[in-house]
Amino acid sequence: MAFAAFEQSVQDVFSITRRSDGDYQLDLIAWHLGTIMLGTFRSSALTFDRSPSLVGSSGLDHFLVQLYVEGGFDGVAGDKPVTVGAGDIVIFDLAQTLQTQASDFSNISLLIPRAFFEPTNSRMDILHGLVLPTGGAIAGMLASYMIALAERITALAADEAEVAARSTVALITNLLAASNSQILSTATITPSPISRLTTEIDRRLRDPDLDADMLAASLGMSRASLYRAFDMMGGIADYIRRRRLTIAATALTAPENRRRKIAEIAYECGFSSESSFNRAFKTAFGMPPRQARAHTILLWSWANNDTQPNASADFVRWMRMLRA
Repeated sequence: MAFAAFEQSVQDVFSITRRSDGDYQLDLIAWHLGTIMLGTFRSSALTFDRSPSLVGSSGLDHFLVQLYVEGGFDGVAGDKPVTVGAGDIVIFDLAQTLQTQASDFSNISLLIPRAFFEPTNSRMDILHGLVLPTGGAIAGMLASYMIALAERITALAADEAEVAARSTVALITNLLAASNSQILSTATITPSPISRLTTEIDRRLRDPDLDADMLAASLGMSRASLYRAFDMMGGIADYIRRRRLTIAATALTAPENRRRKIAEIAYECGFSSESSFNRAFKTAFGMPPRQARAHTILLWSWANNDTQPNASADFVRWMRMLRA
């Protein structure tokens, strides 16, 4: 019964399966603080899978920061192997895929909108599957804070909770930026001012003619420098395509956009035609955009229907309500 309830509550974030046939144990508490979500979890061993179809239909453009208090997992974030043990902190980008196999575990989880990370983290692609190992200074500071926040959250008044949420965001994004800089300083290539480039890309995403030449001209840099900056991110064209699809998926599945035409959203995100958008969306997420939207409309109609309560709808609705 506990597993079925948990499976339903997270089905639009992860597909989960039990890793043993014994009694399943679960203890879960979550708090919505307006700008972030905080949750404490204790569970028997599980497999978690965030597939391309879930990425496309859930409409989540957030980072998940988890402190594993007990237990851990092995898995893959995108195409990067990840191993986490007790005391480690791991970061996942929910706009990307992941698969993990967890032992019995307890963790503290924070869900934070992507927009909070953009001013301080110049290479957000590094964050997906990033592990801050136990014993490190940054992991230690962040772990102590997350534990203290979880212990004291119920004692906070509404105005105090808002202050705590924004303070948490500032602490996490700046500590991860410091860790990010350490990774880049040991890389084999010279770090480039990628945040300036990605900001310019997001500003121009609606322009279907956006390409390397346009960016180079607008930023006053050479094409060679531009290509080098995106070399470790799969290339500039691939980065632009992925950003357009992520933003389109988020817009497509937002309840306030349910009456907007798919073509309108496609053009707004820089696609030259609805047909090219449909092809790119299905290739990336394993389903056409119309199917992703239909799933979301059903999800939100359940969430607003008192006669048909749905834990999954409430949980995912909470996530989508987070705002920077």
